[in-house]
Amino acid sequence: MNVECLLRDSMKTKPKSNRGARQKTSTPKNVTRMNYNENPYGMSDEVKKAVTDASLNSYMYQDFYAVDLKKQLADLYGLTVDHVCIGAGSSAIIDMLGEVFINYGDEVVYCAPTYEAFPDMVSDNGGVRVVLPLTDDYCYDLDAMLAAITDKTKMVIVCNPNNPTGTYVNSAKVEEFIRKLPDHVIPVVDEAYFEYVEDPTHYSLIKMIQEGYDRPLFVLRTFSKIYGMAGLRIGYTFADPLLIDELMKACQAWNVSYNALAAAQAALKDQEYIKKIKALTTAGREYLEDELTKLGCTLAKPCANFIYFDTHHDPKEIRAALAERKIMISAFGFNRVSVGTEEQNKAFIAALKEILAAY
Repeated sequence: MNVECLLRDSMKTKPKSNRGARQKTSTPKNVTRMNYNENPYGMSDEVKKAVTDASLNSYMYQDFYAVDLKKQLADLYGLTVDHVCIGAGSSAIIDMLGEVFINYGDEVVYCAPTYEAFPDMVSDNGGVRVVLPLTDDYCYDLDAMLAAITDKTKMVIVCNPNNPTGTYVNSAKVEEFIRKLPDHVIPVVDEAYFEYVEDPTHYSLIKMIQEGYDRPLFVLRTFSKIYGMAGLRIGYTFADPLLIDELMKACQAWNVSYNALAAAQAALKDQEYIKKIKALTTAGREYLEDELTKLGCTLAKPCANFIYFDTHHDPKEIRAALAERKIMISAFGFNRVSVGTEEQNKAFIAALKEILAAY
């Protein structure tokens, strides 16, 4: 069968996607998962109850427009319902951005490595990836990105904190960068891990929208990380209502489940739980940071719920050796480990110590 002749032109030239890889087996059972940046403590009790209750009504369609959730988010951030778009995870919002705004040949500027939904989105829609290296300390290089802007640039991406490196650029610098962009460029700031940042001077770029910024800007957030709802798939973005109106043309805006909507509404009411998770995660991150340093690893300065580290050995070998011990981590250039519970963190360090000793 000649499949290639059936494809859209953008799919004929799209590089292989790591996110779209065809796996032959499911995720192994009875392992410690420290490879997906999940919240190991899960949802709050209030959210669990909301999901359980909602499941009894899941024979009905959800509120396609997610009006109640949008209202909660708008009230929380001092905006209006018209400033909010809900999607099935922030990945779905990213897909929507590409579907609505990227034309064939449009350039999208970002640094790498970064969250792989962005390069996929560019190629899916026939855009051109303009990929720049991170700085020496593994942060987004905003100066290099600004210099790479051309008349063909449609969008710039800033994943902040960045995944997989766990680093961030202070928001004041990101805001300064955004204000220098030409009017034809759409900045997209992914703040999936924003809640984990400890720096008191760091603020959300939602502030620019609150202040009435009258040029393009999307700020992405998710319930997958600190809220512990990764499997429910729900995220959101803030932008000017004129931009949200256009974004809602993408069909993904309707694909949020009944259970996810109920869970998100309950989660927003339980901010004390979020404070608790942040404190636990920070303590776990600091423990891992200290122990990895003692083992001679080089670390990118972490600020989220994971650490990007170099053991100075083949990262895929390290990942495989840990998998044999039923601990799953990632390998993106270097290794990335999610912050787990105290027990999980100690087990990971003990296993890594044993593996490195064998070298």
